[in-house]
Amino acid sequence: MKYIKGVNRHGSEFILTIKKNRKTNTILTIEKTSTTIKGIRSLVSEYEGMRWYNKRSKHKILSKLTEFTETYQKLVITPNEGFFHIDSKVPYIKLKYFLDVTIDHYIEVWSEYKNLPFAPIHGDLSLVGNVMFNKNNDVLFVDWEQFHVFEKIPTGLDAIMIIMENIYYEELRYKKIKHDVLNHILILFKRLKKEKLISIKLMDNPLRKVSDFIMSNKQMWNGQHFKLPSLKLSEHNINYIDAALKENIQI
Repeated sequence: MKYIKGVNRHGSEFILTIKKNRKTNTILTIEKTSTTIKGIRSLVSEYEGMRWYNKRSKHKILSKLTEFTETYQKLVITPNEGFFHIDSKVPYIKLKYFLDVTIDHYIEVWSEYKNLPFAPIHGDLSLVGNVMFNKNNDVLFVDWEQFHVFEKIPTGLDAIMIIMENIYYEELRYKKIKHDVLNHILILFKRLKKEKLISIKLMDNPLRKVSDFIMSNKQMWNGQHFKLPSLKLSEHNINYIDAALKENIQI
């Protein structure tokens, strides 16, 4: 069974088609096709991102990019079996484990960029979207459409964005950041600092600097930057957490 799931989703300029097994309803392939310059550029970027990731991750993403003509290309991705998404409605304190293993996976994949100011970026890591898990506690980063490798992107940007995303969801639930949540945030930043995976460009008020970087480079997100949860975090909590980071771990 094959059906079109979306056309030009999120300004992407490609057609998204899903192929499923009729009996089990499991997804067999994800196909993205485009006939525009912008859309093809997006497909190539995603393919290159997956290739970059596959060289550094235990679990590989199976994909194939086919160029039929200069103006028609197709990217076919085979989903990894046994991986799942988590629910966005789960409170932060119950997400702690998933955040921990996600940051650990980031440290593993980006290990060659320790102590460097710049590194490649996934651009849209999300516990409820492009980060997946399996029962063996493995992590998989998928959907590399926003991948950038040549721009000067501060090391640690992806990791801090995903932390900010989950702070934002906590803010939505309780209108404040609870003490145990703040403690866990400090632990995650300590881990990134210890592994030398926070760029000097993001030191001293990292949440503010991540927000400013996104706004100054919003073209990287193809006009969809406003959807990033990390940009929706309140000024109050950005200042509150940056102050706690400065006081407790000198970031």
